[in-house]
Amino acid sequence: MIGMHPTHKLDMTVERVVREMDAFRVASCVAISTISVFHDHALGNAATLEAAKSAPRLIPAATINPKRYLGVSADVAAMREQGFRIFRFFPDEQAWPADSPAFAQVLKQLAEIKAPVMIDAAEPGEPGCIARAVSDYPAPVILSAVSLETLAEALAAMAGLPNLVIETHELRVPDALSLIAERVGAERIVFGSGAPRRSVAGALQYVYSSDLSDGDKRNVLGGNIKRILEAA
Repeated sequence: MIGMHPTHKLDMTVERVVREMDAFRVASCVAISTISVFHDHALGNAATLEAAKSAPRLIPAATINPKRYLGVSADVAAMREQGFRIFRFFPDEQAWPADSPAFAQVLKQLAEIKAPVMIDAAEPGEPGCIARAVSDYPAPVILSAVSLETLAEALAAMAGLPNLVIETHELRVPDALSLIAERVGAERIVFGSGAPRRSVAGALQYVYSSDLSDGDKRNVLGGNIKRILEAA
């Protein structure tokens, strides 16, 4: 996440993100502007594209706030043409439920272009709500911000929906990666850092110190998300 944050006085500039990528040998990362999340998604999406132009190692993620979106399918298709590879959603920060009819309408439009989706599932009840909303979605749906509070529910949802994937930046539960790999497969885990609000070193060490095989670790750290984005 790049840009000014309403509650965190952190250096979240593109330059800071690139420095951290260099320090930890990160080849590329999915990025989104804070303007998209906390203010206006149209202005923020434009800011995200500008950031990606200045730092080509950033893969731009678009977002849409369902509470403020009155667009049509052509608008979503245009976002794809602009270079967005994945669409992120933030129900908690923007105060809307995953079973919102407005979000269902956005998903219907995104389904037409089979765009990968990433949505926060930080609160109890959200993984199940998301699973119901995306039960027939034709592309991968990444559950982000899953933690100890929502892991069991996320796993239960993933068992019933093969397109659900889990992201790791809040998943600091001991042995959770091995458990997820055993239950639904390591190919359904993607690395997340939460940078620059979270420690890249800590996020990486969580994967490195797990009991996953070396091949599974490589896929979690990049291979799985690369496959998802290349198929988009």
